[in-house]
Amino acid sequence: MEVGKDKIIAAIQAAEKSTSGEIRVHLSNAKSEDNVMDAAKMHFVKLGMQKTQDRNGIILYLNPKLHKFAIFGDEGIHQKVGQEFWDHLSAAVSSAIKAQDITAGIVLAVHEIGKALKTHFPGRHDDRNELHNDVTHSS
Repeated sequence: MEVGKDKIIAAIQAAEKSTSGEIRVHLSNAKSEDNVMDAAKMHFVKLGMQKTQDRNGIILYLNPKLHKFAIFGDEGIHQKVGQEFWDHLSAAVSSAIKAQDITAGIVLAVHEIGKALKTHFPGRHDDRNELHNDVTHSS
């Protein structure tokens, strides 16, 4: 299943324009993963996402081959949006994956994450992009 990285990067850039929050997308090619949430948390730390000023980083971790994903938000954003937001977002991404359109699911998730970040962490005049917008990947 092909993932449109350019579309995802463009979505991340658009979502981050009006927020101090940070969004990362990580794609895994692992042949087996028992717990994608644990993997998401590990990559969250590995990418330095816990170091954002407002603790408002979010990682969307996907394994397209296994049709598994996890969304993990740092404590700053989680306190603002609550578990219901993550559950709703996960359901939307899951529907897109089942429809075999992973890129659309990721872009939808990034858009929704961007709206939540803009609401709770609007951009500031001194805001800078704290993390790269590249889509990362691992084997």
